[in-house]
Amino acid sequence: MIYQAQKNSRSITKNMPNKLFFVYILTFSLILAPLCFQVYGQEEKDEKFTNIGAIAISDKYTLPKNRRAIIFRIRNNTTRSISQIFGKVFMIDKEATDPRKKLLLTNNPNKGGNILKGSPHLPGTIAEWNFVLAEKPRLADQNISYTLQVHPRSIFFSNVEPIRNAKEKP
Repeated sequence: MIYQAQKNSRSITKNMPNKLFFVYILTFSLILAPLCFQVYGQEEKDEKFTNIGAIAISDKYTLPKNRRAIIFRIRNNTTRSISQIFGKVFMIDKEATDPRKKLLLTNNPNKGGNILKGSPHLPGTIAEWNFVLAEKPRLADQNISYTLQVHPRSIFFSNVEPIRNAKEKP
């Protein structure tokens, strides 16, 4: 009887690292699961993001009426808050026969975009950025579309990170 009890205690200690490993993995996954779905809850189902590293730009854009502007939805993929984005907005005309007129720069790339809600753009979130155009845009249809081009060096980050509220903390 005593021999058998010693044999069982050895098998329990032998399987202990496997059980601890399972507990660590389970705990780690339960802690990180809410963080993984934070950005995806803000996306629309038919919305596709083009990932360019620090940010991802949505294929959906808005042309507000009575304004010379275009609004793009941008996702912050970094761990820092974005304070300013400088980008080029191009109008793509699919009917144009001249290759020089197919792609037309429609904004001043030296004038950055403005964030519409909240400032700065927090990490892991999606925000709407407004870019002022040189002239009133033609309404987008099947033959005309708009795209945003942003170089990674034209993304500027906040010097001081904002303090998050208790409900915003991951």
